Amino acid sequence: MNQLKQIRLENKWTQQYVADKIGITKSAYSNIENQNRSPSLKVAIQLQNLFGLSIEKLLENKNSNPTLTKV
Repeated sequence: MNQLKQIRLENKWTQQYVADKIGITKSAYSNIENQNRSPSLKVAIQLQNLFGLSIEKLLENKNSNPTLTKV
């Protein structure tokens, strides 16, 4: 399980709650959480603030190096 999902479940947050807090759609957040999409820098910073993890930890992918998408 990736860190975003683990922390989200520990806090009993839904994907919709997280998406609303950072200003993106639930679908977009789900894709980030499931590592189907990389967040923009803006979204990564918002996730960092919400989850209390470094951007490096948030973007850590077991299959590759941390990446961001263009805004």
